[in-house]
Amino acid sequence: MANIIQIQKNQFYGTLPNSWGYRIQPRINRMSTDSYYTESTVFNTPNQVVATTYVHQNNEAIKVKLEPNAKLPMYQTTQSVGADLACLNDVTLQCYVPTLVDTGVSIELPLNTAGLVYIRSSAALNGIVLSNGVGVIDPDYRGTIKLMLTNTSGTLKSFPKGTRLAQLIITPTVCASFVEVTELNTTPRNTGGFGSTGV
Repeated sequence: MANIIQIQKNQFYGTLPNSWGYRIQPRINRMSTDSYYTESTVFNTPNQVVATTYVHQNNEAIKVKLEPNAKLPMYQTTQSVGADLACLNDVTLQCYVPTLVDTGVSIELPLNTAGLVYIRSSAALNGIVLSNGVGVIDPDYRGTIKLMLTNTSGTLKSFPKGTRLAQLIITPTVCASFVEVTELNTTPRNTGGFGSTGV
């Protein structure tokens, strides 16, 4: 059975397959006087730090379900807006062949939010891109987050399981009611686009 981990304000709940421990250390983000965060360090032994994640205290609780051996999305700095997503299994990417890569992470997003998945800059530096540009996770989706990756480097690329390839940004959304009309109000720009304001 997959493990379920919940992050809420300055608390960190969870169990991992190998029974890692958790050390909770409330800190003050010195770059902003009114911003606080919790540092949660996962460790195997008291002297061996495996991973560190940062949770901003004003964030809403996000429930995450992990498949065995999947890695929890993690913020790498105190002001990161993207939480890193890692591949669940070893990945080999042929050139210019879109490949579906599972992260093993399922997420329960709040209503009126969406998860936007972007490629990490380190992966892009190796010629790896998201085939669809940006992935969109709807709040009612309960499957695992999968990455459609394309290798544009011209050479075969391989990544071991646990490699951080993408990042997840959670953002507010507006669901609209679309009303058909015969006219739209005019603006100084009107239909100008595709370089209409100059280069």
